[in-house]
Amino acid sequence: MKIMINVPDNLPMPRATQRIKELEQSLREEASFLSGLLAKKTKQDRQASLLKIAHDCAALPTLDERSPDEILGYSDSPEGLWGQE
Repeated sequence: MKIMINVPDNLPMPRATQRIKELEQSLREEASFLSGLLAKKTKQDRQASLLKIAHDCAALPTLDERSPDEILGYSDSPEGLWGQE
């Protein structure tokens, strides 16, 4: 973006140039800072969205076709829990 600055005639040109450069640098730093904040906020928003999805999915019931013995690691074989005898 370009802006027009009316500098008083009695201000020495080197001083006016210095002040304009200081203003430009200040605006660049502020823009950089704001873009960093925006990127950080965007990342935090994405993380919050993912956590919400994970929380919602964790609350869903699950269907497991295995028997309780299979889930607990017990075998249906005659040896059962104790292994081969």
